Amino acid sequence: MNHYEAGSNCQVFNGDITGCVFAMPGATVTQQPVMTAPHKRPPQELPEQYEALTTSAPWQRAQEAGLIGADNQPTGTRTEAALLANVLAAKLHIANKWKFFEALWLRNNMRGDYNTALNQMKSLEFQERLKNILG
Repeated sequence: MNHYEAGSNCQVFNGDITGCVFAMPGATVTQQPVMTAPHKRPPQELPEQYEALTTSAPWQRAQEAGLIGADNQPTGTRTEAALLANVLAAKLHIANKWKFFEALWLRNNMRGDYNTALNQMKSLEFQERLKNILG
């Protein structure tokens, strides 16, 4: 356990806020260490069904372009990951794309992230980038 002076030690990962500590001035609080983010872990062993995906040409191009890290996790924002999952699923004929990519990338609500992305102007640039990379 660590002891922190009054204040805030918030961290945000995938839209979840963790590790926040608020106290009155002069108070000392005790806090558990924050767990490391899943994408910071070493590459995980992928189930057999995912091996075909990670050796496919579109996946390899996405990795070469820096959209997917060596740990098989997307490197961009939640909305960018959802857009990437949508394109990969279309290219590779993946059924139940949200369930598939949520399991692979340890995420929830990717359909919601995708819908959010469609309403963001900055997503247009990323979609164009995906077209250039993945065809």
